[in-house]
Amino acid sequence: MFENFSLDYLLETVKNLDTIWIYVIIFFSGYLENCIPPIPGDTVTVFAAYMVGIGRLNYFLVFATATAGNLSGFMTMYQIGRHFGKDFFFKRNFKFFPKESIEKTETWFNKYGYRIILFNRFMSGLRSVISIFAGMAHLKRRKIIPLALLSACMWDGVLIYGGYLLGDNWQYFDSILQRYNTIVVTVLILVIAVVVIKRLMARYKTKTKANRNNADE
Repeated sequence: MFENFSLDYLLETVKNLDTIWIYVIIFFSGYLENCIPPIPGDTVTVFAAYMVGIGRLNYFLVFATATAGNLSGFMTMYQIGRHFGKDFFFKRNFKFFPKESIEKTETWFNKYGYRIILFNRFMSGLRSVISIFAGMAHLKRRKIIPLALLSACMWDGVLIYGGYLLGDNWQYFDSILQRYNTIVVTVLILVIAVVVIKRLMARYKTKTKANRNNADE
């Protein structure tokens, strides 16, 4: 509902905006999406790609603006996570950053480390939590920044090129994105569940073996 409202508002008002303000919207939609997950940053980027196709915007400026917004938002949440720490978010269990999501992200970080940062833009639903947790874990900025930048470049490149190619049918691409996001979230939940189950089974086997050894003694 929020995304539809944002899209309708954008379509109605963009005709009357100066070009510079459109770029400002692209930047802040990418920035805020990392801070407030319901913000439809991807939709705005795809719509901007459509505007490139009709000659209203510049392809490379759209790419640079969207990427800069994504990276700035990521690093803002990184700093927040680094400053406040995990306990702050655990105790409050915020709606947009629930305890369960932070725990899931922690499981992924323990297993894949910095590689998660490289693909964070492709992990819908966990992007904001990933940036916060990277700060909580005090991961090094000199490694975080280039990885987050590359992730934003890859994702925005896909969105802008896809929206540009589809032209007037750009909304179809947006619907594909929504289905993709649903699939990604489902797969992430399944993978995390498998990892947790394997760990529980390993602990159970270790405990059972220890009990047997104690019984033999």
